[in-house]
Amino acid sequence: MTQIRFLNGLTTIGGNIVEFSNGDSRVIMDFGVAADLTNETIESAMAAGKLPQVPELFGEGPDAFAHEAIFISHLHIDHMGALQYLKRDIPIYLSAPSYQLYQTLIALGVEKPVANLHPLPFETPIQIGAFSVEGFASDHDEPGVMALLVGDGTRWFGHSGDVRLNGPHLDRVKNWAAAFRDKKLAMFMVEGTTFSFASPAPVEDSAHPSVPLTEDTLQERLEEQLKAAPQLVVINPYIRNYARLENIQATAHRAGRQMVWGKNDATVLKTMCGVEPDFVLDDDIHLRTIQADPSHYLLQNDFDQLAQLADLPISVYLHSNGEPLGDYDPRFKQLQDWLADHEIPLVFLSCSGHALRQDLVTLVRWIAPQIVVPWHSFHPEREAQALDEQTKAQVLLPEKDLYYDLDEPDQD
Repeated sequence: MTQIRFLNGLTTIGGNIVEFSNGDSRVIMDFGVAADLTNETIESAMAAGKLPQVPELFGEGPDAFAHEAIFISHLHIDHMGALQYLKRDIPIYLSAPSYQLYQTLIALGVEKPVANLHPLPFETPIQIGAFSVEGFASDHDEPGVMALLVGDGTRWFGHSGDVRLNGPHLDRVKNWAAAFRDKKLAMFMVEGTTFSFASPAPVEDSAHPSVPLTEDTLQERLEEQLKAAPQLVVINPYIRNYARLENIQATAHRAGRQMVWGKNDATVLKTMCGVEPDFVLDDDIHLRTIQADPSHYLLQNDFDQLAQLADLPISVYLHSNGEPLGDYDPRFKQLQDWLADHEIPLVFLSCSGHALRQDLVTLVRWIAPQIVVPWHSFHPEREAQALDEQTKAQVLLPEKDLYYDLDEPDQD
């Protein structure tokens, strides 16, 4: 009999980890962190609930499973950040694009090396002991994202990963939703990020929420900003959203500007998109060149390189889901204060990778599971209420570290 254990992420955005076990077989979906582990040991992090209670994977005690693997839905820290702490050489599967991105970030020193990584082709089932696992291309602001389907020979279970319905790849979401519906899922785990906030979509500055954009309208706003700015424009995107990096450079060209990248973003752009960066800062262009003709350039900048902007004539600083991600991060206030001290306007060009609330309800209706588990949210009970009122699925708000089976889903 398959047992399901929710190891983390029930009331947080990210860090959601679920384990399926059956006899000597186990598969784990995602392995991220949603908390700061600075100055933590593995033991203290597990005790505080920051790492999952799987001590055998962290080198503490024997592992009872002969067949096991970890499947990562996408390469965001809150879904894979705990992999670096593994002591057991367990196979780890990601989509082929996420695998390539991971290897690129490891080579750049952005991520720590992790052993036993494997690319998983989309819609190609793999057998891990008693379980079959299949990954489906989806839509999120990490382009290699997968939704995951798990079967035990009797029942099927689904994991949405992070997902949106207003992105450029709705067709991918509809494809896996139809596949999940055909399997008559016994249980579907669905993210609920947007139920966490008072605003309809996540915002960086809750005191001054920006208008949420789509990937297309974001580029339209970017072009408007570039054409209106008399001097240099600076942008801070998220390095793992390489599709947006490619679109940013294309938009710069439409606005009559050349794109200047930092080394890491330039490497990701070239490796993941096959696009040659216009310029790489300190390799083939220098700040003095930009300073001499600022209206000719769009400069990508990371938070930890703010100081290099101090003497540049900047019209506007565009924050496009780069780090720091929002006002819950202490660095965000530092960013705001630094820009204010230097009289540089801050404008948000934000597009969430997460589905709107009603879109999440729509997704569950498409799939029509027997049981639905809302998680990946500060307030999963809000999503639970909406799903209970608007779908026919039985809603389960599980408890952490309890074992569930589908004969008695609300029992230990």
